[in-house]
Amino acid sequence: MLMIVYKLFGDDLTKKLMFIILGCVISLLLTSLSAFMITPVSAGTPTEPHDADAMWVEPSSITFTPANASVGQKFNVTVWLNMTTGVFCYQIALHYNRTQLKALRGGFTAGVKSQFMEDHTTSTSGPTIDTSFLGNGSALAFESCYGEDYIPAPQHGSLLWIEFQILKLPQEGEVYTSKFDVTAEYPANTWVWDPDLADISITTYDADYTIVPEFSSLSLMLILLLVTLILATFKRKNRRLQL
Repeated sequence: MLMIVYKLFGDDLTKKLMFIILGCVISLLLTSLSAFMITPVSAGTPTEPHDADAMWVEPSSITFTPANASVGQKFNVTVWLNMTTGVFCYQIALHYNRTQLKALRGGFTAGVKSQFMEDHTTSTSGPTIDTSFLGNGSALAFESCYGEDYIPAPQHGSLLWIEFQILKLPQEGEVYTSKFDVTAEYPANTWVWDPDLADISITTYDADYTIVPEFSSLSLMLILLLVTLILATFKRKNRRLQL
């Protein structure tokens, strides 16, 4: 295609403009694709911290294309907590779109306990995936201190990680969007309690998940054709000015 355009316009100013425009198009495409790269999730340090009192999911935005993803590919999300009030226990109820993703497994971020409570003896439950209690497309986890013990404030840390697997990719023209949702169950099944077993008001932040189709060869041909038509129009106008 580039050679056809080159022969069409020859060695003149229009050719130079053509390569400038094509360079801009290619740069735009590469920039768009690089935006789809996924930032690795760290259980030790939040990459997107929120002011207390808050619970959130990282990464907050996950975008895949067929260029950087495939059916069966796995990735993790992590749930975080930042508190300015003492904490005795918490529960996480997270929902996701099970038609697009499968939750394979999950765990607390410091082995048998969370990083948030790692310096204390705790009792844990879960994470339980796709329970009859929350239904399909869900994960449920609970952690509590013992007796008079509690987590003094201020404290922040990771709680839970979940590994997901991509089930399908969109066809051209389709876009899959969904959420890793901890807000829908707040405060009924997502909550944080203080040492008096009173509910602590928190702000929850979900994460967005998107799979977009890859730029097709047809789309790229149409872009190049549009550039060609623009340049042809410019060349005709340039010739008229020379006359």
